[in-house]
Amino acid sequence: MKSFLLAALLAFVTLWELPAHAASSYEESLKQLAEGVIADVVNAKKTRLAVLEFIDTKGAVTAIGQFLAEELSTQILVAGELKVADRTVVDRALKKFHVTQLEPAQANGVKQAAKALQADVFLTGSYSDSPDGFRVTVKLLNPSTMQSLGAVRSVIPKTGPLAELIKEANKPPVVKVDTAAKPPPLPGLGFHSNEQYQMVVTALHKRDNRVTADLTIENKSSRDVKVLCLLQDTMLEDDHGIRWKLEAEDNREGLCVRGIELSPRKKGRAVLTFSAPTDANGSQFTFRYHEKAPRLDALFSIEGLKIEQAEAPPATTDAIPPPSN
Repeated sequence: MKSFLLAALLAFVTLWELPAHAASSYEESLKQLAEGVIADVVNAKKTRLAVLEFIDTKGAVTAIGQFLAEELSTQILVAGELKVADRTVVDRALKKFHVTQLEPAQANGVKQAAKALQADVFLTGSYSDSPDGFRVTVKLLNPSTMQSLGAVRSVIPKTGPLAELIKEANKPPVVKVDTAAKPPPLPGLGFHSNEQYQMVVTALHKRDNRVTADLTIENKSSRDVKVLCLLQDTMLEDDHGIRWKLEAEDNREGLCVRGIELSPRKKGRAVLTFSAPTDANGSQFTFRYHEKAPRLDALFSIEGLKIEQAEAPPATTDAIPPPSN
């Protein structure tokens, strides 16, 4: 009975000590890495350190790399032998002087950043994953000469606060799916969209041998856009193959010549009237757009356009914004 109690007590003590030992191993490895850095910097007679974010084997900055850089900075600062620049200030200085890598090609920017930070040593780090922990390599650079001052290596166990960070990093992203969401309805009767603008046919009105198309044009770009210029070859084609053409007397002066100009992200409205022979009786149309300027031979088609009503078409006297020069 006594031997059983003794064995149970030993097992309990062992389990109790495991977390403390793991944390101690993590802290000890970090401390040894910091001591190696301090020794090299002091040996080079330098005093102020700027620590950059650590990268992984693919050269990417990760949450783990940022954490390791922060932990090492703190450990060096706690030792009290060196001054360490704030990492937020370091990042800001590197961006200001357009430093992306500590290499000879960016020597000027590196020197300017070092001067702004009052740092005489830059510390870079990289890490790779392994079964026994993260293998960390730290390199020291003299920003004035772009020469190496030394390198230190260590294995940091995946324990302590690092274990929690790894657990968070390995969590799959949460994807929210709204099963009730429906795609928005397509605008108008039909539309055409490109990188510069979107043109929507909002309505078609037929009266006798004329069809009036009501258009909305939206400038999607960050620059002024001019559209509806030189539309002599723009037409409607009905379901019987008959072509309805733009006639000068039916369309506002300037529309087919100068077009309309839209500011960035703004919308404009235009009305085009197409004519056909008296015996034409189409009810479904394809809008065949052909603009000759300012984009040479801009061509597209909007199909499946149906007449909405046979009432009087919208007035065209003030439907279009004043044409620009």
